[in-house]
Amino acid sequence: MRTFGTICSHSNMQLNLRSVQWSAGNVIRFFKSEYFLDALRVTLSIIIPFAVFYELINPPAAITVGVGALLISLTDSPGTFNDKIVMSVSSLCTFFLVSLVTALLINNIILSALLIIVLCIVFSLFTAFGKRYGLLGTMGLIIMTFVQGLKPADPLSFGFYIAVGGISYYLVSLIQTRLWPLSSVRHALGECILSTADYMKAKADFYRPETNLEECYLKIIKLHNKVSEKQEQLRDLLLRNRQLMRKDHEQGQRFLLVSVQVIDLYELISAIHYDYENLRQNLKDSGLLEAIANMIDSLASNLRSPGLALSAKSRVKAADSAVDQIALLKEQISEFLNVRGPGYSSILMKLSDNIDDIYAGLRQVITTLTSKFEAIEFPSDLPAYKLFTSAEGVNLEAVKSHLTFKSPIFRFALRLSLACIVAFSFTLLPVGLYSYWILLTVIVIIKPSFGHSKKRNIQRLKGTLGGVIIGILLLAIVGNVAVQLILAALFLLGYFVYLRLNYTLSVMFLTPMVIICLSIYNDNSSIVTQRVFDTLIGCGIAFAASYLFPSWEVKRHSMYMSDVIKANLRYLRILHDQAEGIPANITSFKLARKDVYTKLAVLSSGVQNMLLEPRHAQGEVKHLYRFEILSHQLSSIIASFFPFSYGNEHLTELKGSLADAIQLLENSFHILDDDQPLLPDTADYYSNDAIVATQADHVEYHKIQQILQISRAVKKQVEEYKFGKP
Repeated sequence: MRTFGTICSHSNMQLNLRSVQWSAGNVIRFFKSEYFLDALRVTLSIIIPFAVFYELINPPAAITVGVGALLISLTDSPGTFNDKIVMSVSSLCTFFLVSLVTALLINNIILSALLIIVLCIVFSLFTAFGKRYGLLGTMGLIIMTFVQGLKPADPLSFGFYIAVGGISYYLVSLIQTRLWPLSSVRHALGECILSTADYMKAKADFYRPETNLEECYLKIIKLHNKVSEKQEQLRDLLLRNRQLMRKDHEQGQRFLLVSVQVIDLYELISAIHYDYENLRQNLKDSGLLEAIANMIDSLASNLRSPGLALSAKSRVKAADSAVDQIALLKEQISEFLNVRGPGYSSILMKLSDNIDDIYAGLRQVITTLTSKFEAIEFPSDLPAYKLFTSAEGVNLEAVKSHLTFKSPIFRFALRLSLACIVAFSFTLLPVGLYSYWILLTVIVIIKPSFGHSKKRNIQRLKGTLGGVIIGILLLAIVGNVAVQLILAALFLLGYFVYLRLNYTLSVMFLTPMVIICLSIYNDNSSIVTQRVFDTLIGCGIAFAASYLFPSWEVKRHSMYMSDVIKANLRYLRILHDQAEGIPANITSFKLARKDVYTKLAVLSSGVQNMLLEPRHAQGEVKHLYRFEILSHQLSSIIASFFPFSYGNEHLTELKGSLADAIQLLENSFHILDDDQPLLPDTADYYSNDAIVATQADHVEYHKIQQILQISRAVKKQVEEYKFGKP
């Protein structure tokens, strides 16, 4: 029989071989990825119309068409064909009208300043309609800035050429979406699988005694946010696509089933939750902790394989490197129980069952991706998918609700308007041809939250300074104009490749492209210096404006915490109802699960934004961190009871304990909501001694005990957050 060391050595050799293979093939995967192919399409959609108009019409018309195509491409976020139709029409109308009106008022300083204020307020409120329209609002302000910088002599023809550039770009985008509707969905599914694999790999650290448990929890909370974001993007692209959701669309139905399986698999991974401190203490010398951690690493590696294949548009292979380790782990558990006795049998066997379930879920995903469509078994109890999507659109009621000084979006609109007026004043000074870069920098950097603005400010500075150095070196080394243009096109490609991945790198690519193009156009050696100074001034204005009408995160944390508690309450009530014998349909259960994941991600994002704010504006971080960890633990334990077995007598007997936990969470919610009266805390008098004494080794009892303990701890953290230390 092979020893654990032999298998580990063999596994390490396989892992090293796979690492070499990945290193050899990562360049190919990069060139086949959605990021590169989309960037290449966008770059060609800008360069080709520019070249055509440069040859057939004149350079000014070519520049205007190029600017129109470049800026309108930034409104083209991933979405369905209908999304792109709506956004193309909205963007073209917005760009034409803004460029026309701005050009008409360009020589009147007062009217131009008033236009800036009006457009800043109007376009900032677009954020209330969702991310797509928020992006359109930002680009509307940027096209206004470019018009002021280019100063067109003929407003109507300028607006026309801007629209031509936009039309040429969106024609290509719409044709691509219509011909290859699965491309974005495939990429989103691959990203979702990869983020789930990263989350699974992080769970292995809980079984490594040398790692700090609190740091482990904070790490998986960050990864949970990433998974939640990728899941939401996948739902948005797939569930709202009528063509792919048709029953007769085989690949659409295949991806739909895989999406459900991946999200269910993520729940299984989240459900592996135990008293890790106690587990480490009792199993520290057994070798089981290392075996479990290695097992989870192997499963995560297996899950990454289809994710990488989907992202690179490659064929998914039915790889399986975990089966030997699963068998070995079960042998080790059996040997451990024979030596130590049955005291831990229930927990260890449950853990083994969890790993079996995860392995089965992983094989299910790979089987669905690799099998013929006729061989796939589709479940009969599918949820109502329409309820899982969040619609975006123009809703005037949403705008009305933000027309108050209490609204963060309205404060953002005022802040941006004042900052842009200050930046606009610099364009009136005789400091150079490109002072409109100051206004452009301000618009790009300032975001609704202080944390986002600060982060974007730092990224912009790093990217610009790095790009300037690259631009200076290239202009000094390369004198041939044709070579410079090729380099500019490559830098533009790099900008679009990293635009969704790394803002600092995208700016680092964009800056030398701009410097090279303007150097060729004007033959002006002062461009580099002015670019640096304008960026520094714009960043300075944006940083100072961040303190105007701030909307500190700490003021919203009570709301975030209340939302998390309500989501966990809803989740826990479904478990309690099923323990009572009241069945819940699959839609309500999965909606409750989605709500918990989303609210936890919002809370975590709020905490991270708060840490970027001035120290005087920050709240008590440790209570928020502790609340965040406890809430994540609670949702994980609740998830571990699903799918629910109605033959589970132990859980049915403990429905009263679940009711006590619900009451504790209700009181936690009422503490945060001053208008709600507290209920008597019967759970405070509940003793878990009976559970420990009579069912010391039963998993359900331990989990219920944990739910009660965590619910109490949540209430304590809420009290300390609300009232300070006792």
